[in-house]
Amino acid sequence: MSELYTYDRFAPGTMLGEWEGAIDAALQAKWDRLFGTRTTDASARTIGLTVACMMRAYLGIVSPRPPGNIHARQTLSIQGLPQDGEIVRTQVWCRDKELRKDRRYIYLEAIGTGNGGRPLYSGQMSLIWAA
Repeated sequence: MSELYTYDRFAPGTMLGEWEGAIDAALQAKWDRLFGTRTTDASARTIGLTVACMMRAYLGIVSPRPPGNIHARQTLSIQGLPQDGEIVRTQVWCRDKELRKDRRYIYLEAIGTGNGGRPLYSGQMSLIWAA
């Protein structure tokens, strides 16, 4: 098991790790079971899948986490949507951290690319860290 991600372990400006996942038939089938397969909803489903990729990267890389963290804010800028069969690669970075009013704030960024380094998304997360 990896070392617990505590506030002291985060270093601004450092990459925490990389995650890779395929937009394969198995993932698409799970996503379709959750959200349906209406043709008119295809782009919304793919946007949701893009958010899921970002969160899978965060959860897989920044682990184990102490209980009690608060996911305070999140933004996502989408430059492209993942395609069927594409490999999505995400780097998770610690951009900053600060102590404010006795609370530990962590600011992370997740940058996702597709095949050939095609830009997919950039997401920022602000978290209140428990330990």
